[in-house]
Amino acid sequence: MTAMPDPTAVHADPTLPLSPSSTLGKWAQVKTWAAVMLLGISASALCAPTATAPFFDGVLHARSPHGVYTEIRFEPHRLVAQVHGPHICVLHAHLVHGDPHTSHYAIETPQGGHFCDELVDGEIVIRPHSSSDVMAEFKSPRMRWSGEFHRYMPGR
Repeated sequence: MTAMPDPTAVHADPTLPLSPSSTLGKWAQVKTWAAVMLLGISASALCAPTATAPFFDGVLHARSPHGVYTEIRFEPHRLVAQVHGPHICVLHAHLVHGDPHTSHYAIETPQGGHFCDELVDGEIVIRPHSSSDVMAEFKSPRMRWSGEFHRYMPGR
């Protein structure tokens, strides 16, 4: 007894164009490799160091020679000011108006400290002198402090 050929078997003929199913298979393989490469690039980007927000430090002065060391971190459309001892507190402020000469930030509700409480309903005015030096004025109806701030450079 001779076996009959299987009518459901698929035999590739190298002279015939690729069938749609094999073309889809190759396309899926290309898409898979593209996805793997994109994931690799994304993972590299996530592990890469990110640009830090500009960070300035300086001393705020009122009408006396005694000042208070303060750090200012600029973020998109806002800033965070860390006031150090003896007036320890943190101020958050959002940009109200800014141009190349002057930026005005409205002070949000302070987080602790009598010094910062006195700045409620106040503003922080930033006047850049260069890309590494700014003049900052912290003012409210109850007080006014100002000082020169310099871009923080590690190791200086």
